[in-house]
Amino acid sequence: MNSTDLPLVAALDEVIGNAILDGIRRTARQSMADHAEQIIADGPIADALAAEGAARAAADVALNVRVDAVASLPEDVEDLTSRVDAVEAIATAGVIWTTQIVKVRSTANVNLASGLINAAVLNGVALVTGDHVFLGSQTLPAENGLYTVVAAGAASRAIFADSAAELAHIGFVVQSGTVGTGERWTLAMAAAGITLGTTALIFSPEGIEPGYAAEVQTARGPYVALNDRLDALQLATLNDLSQTLQYDDSGVAIAFDTPIPSILIKDAAAPAKRFFGSLTAKLSTTRTTAGWYFDKLGLLKQAGVNVPRFTYDYKSLAPRGLLCEPARANRVLWNRDLTNAAWTKSNVTAALDQVGLDGNAASASSITATSANGTVLQAIAIASAAYFQTAYIKRLVGIGPISMTMDGGTTWTDVTPTDGYWNRMSIPSQTLPNPNVGFKIGTSGDSFAIDLVQNENGNYRTSPMVTTTAFFSRGLDQNSIALSGIPFNTTLGAVFIEGRTQAPDNVSRTMAQIDDGTTTKTLVFTMSSLGGGQFSITDTSVKANILPGITVVDKTSRLAASWGTVPNYAQAAFDGSVGAQDSSLTIPTGLTTLRIGSGLSGTAPFGGTIARLNLRLRTQDASELTAMSNFGLAGAEPLVDVVPNNSNIEDSDYAAALTATSSQVSGVRPISFGSYQNANPGWRRRFKTRATSVVLHFQNLNLVTGSYNGKGEILVDGVHNTYFTSAQALGKFFVRLDFASNADRLIEIVMPYSSSVAHLGITTYGAPITLPTPRSTLPRAVFLGDSRLQGFNATSTDKTWMEILCRAKGWQHINLGYGSSLVNSAWGTDLGNANPDVAFVTFDFNNRTAQTALATFKAALKTLIANVRAIKPTVKIYVVSSNWISAANDTLTLKIADYRQQELDAVNELTAAGDANIFYIDGLTLTTNGTGSIGDGIHPNDTGSAELAAAIAPLVSV
Repeated sequence: MNSTDLPLVAALDEVIGNAILDGIRRTARQSMADHAEQIIADGPIADALAAEGAARAAADVALNVRVDAVASLPEDVEDLTSRVDAVEAIATAGVIWTTQIVKVRSTANVNLASGLINAAVLNGVALVTGDHVFLGSQTLPAENGLYTVVAAGAASRAIFADSAAELAHIGFVVQSGTVGTGERWTLAMAAAGITLGTTALIFSPEGIEPGYAAEVQTARGPYVALNDRLDALQLATLNDLSQTLQYDDSGVAIAFDTPIPSILIKDAAAPAKRFFGSLTAKLSTTRTTAGWYFDKLGLLKQAGVNVPRFTYDYKSLAPRGLLCEPARANRVLWNRDLTNAAWTKSNVTAALDQVGLDGNAASASSITATSANGTVLQAIAIASAAYFQTAYIKRLVGIGPISMTMDGGTTWTDVTPTDGYWNRMSIPSQTLPNPNVGFKIGTSGDSFAIDLVQNENGNYRTSPMVTTTAFFSRGLDQNSIALSGIPFNTTLGAVFIEGRTQAPDNVSRTMAQIDDGTTTKTLVFTMSSLGGGQFSITDTSVKANILPGITVVDKTSRLAASWGTVPNYAQAAFDGSVGAQDSSLTIPTGLTTLRIGSGLSGTAPFGGTIARLNLRLRTQDASELTAMSNFGLAGAEPLVDVVPNNSNIEDSDYAAALTATSSQVSGVRPISFGSYQNANPGWRRRFKTRATSVVLHFQNLNLVTGSYNGKGEILVDGVHNTYFTSAQALGKFFVRLDFASNADRLIEIVMPYSSSVAHLGITTYGAPITLPTPRSTLPRAVFLGDSRLQGFNATSTDKTWMEILCRAKGWQHINLGYGSSLVNSAWGTDLGNANPDVAFVTFDFNNRTAQTALATFKAALKTLIANVRAIKPTVKIYVVSSNWISAANDTLTLKIADYRQQELDAVNELTAAGDANIFYIDGLTLTTNGTGSIGDGIHPNDTGSAELAAAIAPLVSV
């Protein structure tokens, strides 16, 4: 090399040096330095090369600094290189990450013929039909891959990974399992190299998905990323709330019963107030203590001081909303651990060995009877007051009963659960000092799980309170929103509230209140102590008081109310019933606060949960309020999904000819008289369903033109649930039933005694209905007579003496009572054709009014009975004479006593003629003879009807 080559060497060295510097390698540069030293030693240009060598030495120092920096990283360069290589290998392979959920992976060989079926357990996870699982440890590696769990039989590969093309370069994350939670797995194979069933499929682990903790998995749900789910939840809630305000440019919509309780604020006049997001950003909550609630998995959780409690049904997991409860104290000590000495056991053993309502092992107790009627009791020293007793109970072993007491066993109430799950059981409230609470197991060897025993001050249950060495006192819930942050106008507006209370009808239960921080200026929305909805307006004194509907405890209830000043207007509806409009009122000004679930300072707490609240800046008329209070914020009737002539609906307790189509079922009774043939007193329609919400669709055909009563009844599992009222006008109406959980329930519609009601169908929101145990096989008690046998002066169909008697006797109630009717011998044929197993006849008062000749009256009655005998020769017939009639209603020449005598004579004559099944009952002996029982001096009222049924019951039989 001569001097003319040096510029080329310098240029080459610069290029190589730069390249080597970026690659963090020294070998190439070191080789060039050695070459330079050789040139320096041998050539005549030593000075110039020495200078260049010094420059290179300086470059070496800089390079060493960079190498040291790399060496100071947490992992050494070799490890970093291998990790980068692995990532590069994945990138090069082109991994295709599936969005499908892979629930769990195997840790050993799985039998494909039977190992992936519903309820099988794999790696600590109970499998469910449709789950996707990863098998990576098969004895035959060609079987490795992703599979779908089946109900029974052999499993096959998942449809998204059952071909070479779909398996090639696939990547996925394992969602759960004792081993492998959050692991990422890939298959670094091309499609061309895969022959399903032949090629060994070797999957490689690629680390853990970041943030894949158990809580994150649960929160993520079916979504690949937690943020995706949060976004979806927020979007769903926003769409929901937006729909409720779709016709309003200003208003507030609050959802307390969504996974993320949220608030939407629309304000056309003040953009700065517009908001959508978490409710807690706007809600002010005060509670001086912790409190408990159930989370979305139905597990008991504790909320801290001043933290709102959004709870779920522990069993159905249905969202309930914001808990709004009074201050309460649970005086039971160690209310989860019945092994503690605070509990006195007699012929009972206790163990702390149950998974409790919080999902934790050994957090609840089991109690087992070592002898019949074994007890476990705890005495509480406290002053006399009203107390309410509850406990969560689950059967473990046996079929015998368990009872609960709070008076040391003086009174035992059966609280045996109907299924094998946790059930919160209660006994009636008692007022007493020093409660002594506990349980009695009736059968030796039977065992029950017990959790969260609670004896609290008050006459209804509230949320659980956990205790150990001392009792626990929970503070009052107070929740509010400042009106300054939301649109509000005192001159016009409307409020909708939906909630569910445990508090009884004898207390006022505030759903919401708007006030100025005092009790003198208020808009109050309550379930009143009078047993109905209530919307009251106060401006120093009460200015309006609307009382719509009938309240029901532990049922979703909806109150919709509106007010305005131009013109003056106040109106409200509760559960589909509208109140009387008030047009003479004053709306208070200066209001500052919207309170939720209680009044000022927590007065009149709701005692339950608030699910929804809307505030609008416009008035709503009666029809809109009625629809919203019936069907919720959408305000639209749901579609019928069970037609009225469905074969799983049983009809009973009727004599009418029913007209049944897919759009309507109605009936007309066989005797045409005064339009009352269109009424069907006591007619029942019956079905069973597991639906948690049911809407019954009706129409008043408005065919009854005489005296009117449109109050019918709904029974659930044979027990009164609610009344419904068919207004005396042509039009549809609805009855909505809501239940806390899925369970087979018998629903029975009992029709009013003087209203023409057609049944239009049922909404069960997709749940099927089934045919109940037949009632139509029960004995048929047929009642033929005047208005007193139709039911007049009773407040509702279930208060008539005929219905009361039939329920007590286990009979069907077949009603042929017609208001204002006189005895008509031809009607005996209709009575016989009604196929009675026992018959009752009452005619006399209207014959007295008509002053029918006594002989004519008796003859007609005897002929009527003869016509029955032509069809039913041996059926028992009871002729019931008139009840007490007031003197003011008995002023004519022929008195009611004269007609009673004719009835007695007719029966005696028929008996003498050989009829052994004809009987006379003296109506004067059946009730208290006065207006306390016969309110209008003619017809039995509710009191008289109850007396009459009780007096007749022991006298009659089929």
